[in-house]
Amino acid sequence: MSPTRIMIIRHAEEHEVFGITSEGQVDPQSLTVRGWQRAGALVPFFCSEARRLPTPNAIFASGVASKSESKRPQQTVAPLHAALRQRGPVDYSEAFAKPDTSALMAEVMTCSGIVLIAWNHSRIPDCVSSLPNPPRAPKDWPGNRYDLVWVLDRTDDGWTFSEISQRLLAGDAS
Repeated sequence: MSPTRIMIIRHAEEHEVFGITSEGQVDPQSLTVRGWQRAGALVPFFCSEARRLPTPNAIFASGVASKSESKRPQQTVAPLHAALRQRGPVDYSEAFAKPDTSALMAEVMTCSGIVLIAWNHSRIPDCVSSLPNPPRAPKDWPGNRYDLVWVLDRTDDGWTFSEISQRLLAGDAS
């Protein structure tokens, strides 16, 4: 058993100003207002009839740990996870800290169907390279981009790579 598709997104926006928690408290480890907007916009992106990408069966977000205090990955997928739970069970995990990409991808490989991963951009290429027979993919996630989805599709002998722009918020690149 292994997934047929793995989609990887960077956690939503966090730069230049402190973020806020879902309760409205200032928190440097949380999403900014624009980040919360993106998190909400991901629900129809993955769940609507006109969606551009398939709805995930499993979601992974990097967990809070020592030297990995960010809540942004979990907050980015929280609205999507809540919407999917209303439809039925969906696997969800925050079991891995951002440096634990090999362990994360070993767990991802036990899933079936479609998997979504929300992670820190500096570690996303490590996720891809941890796959068995990984595809050719960029060595770095573009540092200023929050609007991308890296799509990995399983083939008979490995994986293919493609990149999709979300185009969810004003200013997202095409």
